[in-house]
Amino acid sequence: MLSHSEVSPLISIIPIYIQDLLTHSIKNAVPTFVVDAPGGGGKIALQPNYLISQSQDKVILRNYEGVIVGYPEPKNYVPGRADEYFNEIYGIEKQPESTGVIALMKDERFNLVPENLRRMGRRKIYQESAEHASLKDRRGKRDEMKQKLMQAVAKKDGAGAPTDAGN
Repeated sequence: MLSHSEVSPLISIIPIYIQDLLTHSIKNAVPTFVVDAPGGGGKIALQPNYLISQSQDKVILRNYEGVIVGYPEPKNYVPGRADEYFNEIYGIEKQPESTGVIALMKDERFNLVPENLRRMGRRKIYQESAEHASLKDRRGKRDEMKQKLMQAVAKKDGAGAPTDAGN
């Protein structure tokens, strides 16, 4: 089993891994190398159609729903010096406004969620329905019960405690 954090960056494993799978596996049982995406993105198969972009320290992936997430590369990997080269040759030092994938690369966002994502729509409908109930709706009752418990404990401690009058 490959552990990309111990070997090399994720992006360098993908072509090798896919080629190895396609040439050495049974036709009906092709295992899939997946990444558990941060931020609730689910499992993402590492295949070319799910790889959007990459930087020196992060790979940008999308899941089947269209949620786009940044996945960090190993900390101990020494990346190339492409940024220094382009800054030197082209004088690119001013950073563009961080939106979209670049915001993921810079850790300013951890995911990009499509506006019309079905599960978010279902969640909104559920939360707005009259049948929707949450523990948040019962906080008042919880606080009332906690207050009664504290009063009962205080009363019990006060009744059973020895007094100083007998000394």
